Amino acid sequence: MKPKRSDTEMQQLAELARAKPGITRSPLYRWLRARHDTFASLLEETRPEWRTLAEGFARLGMTNPDGGPIAPETVRHTWWRVRRDVAAARDKRAAGTPPKPTVTPVPRPAPTPPPQTPTEPASGPSAALARLRAELNARSGRKPDG
Repeated sequence: MKPKRSDTEMQQLAELARAKPGITRSPLYRWLRARHDTFASLLEETRPEWRTLAEGFARLGMTNPDGGPIAPETVRHTWWRVRRDVAAARDKRAAGTPPKPTVTPVPRPAPTPPPQTPTEPASGPSAALARLRAELNARSGRKPDG
């Protein structure tokens, strides 16, 4: 079994991963995602004032990609995306892997032997032909010869 990495090593790896060009999640998104439940509780207590929240995020050092202040609409839309993504992740975890359906075998009726007429011999080619005819007649629903 491999040893677990310490928190400092994991932080270093996280910084390297986030420093990669073309990362799709903003610092604001990651901040909101990491604190989703706490932030959601805050917004349940009071109606969000997005302009004030944008100013607060600017004081925390968060900026838009150009280095300017984050717009209130950006904060609001980012929060919507975080809520949607967290809900989807929780639904996926709750669903888990669906149980495999159980297969119940269907019993088949045993084949019935073809009826034999007492006047025909029990063996030989004519007996085999008679049995074949009787089986075909029985399967097709015809009345037996006679």
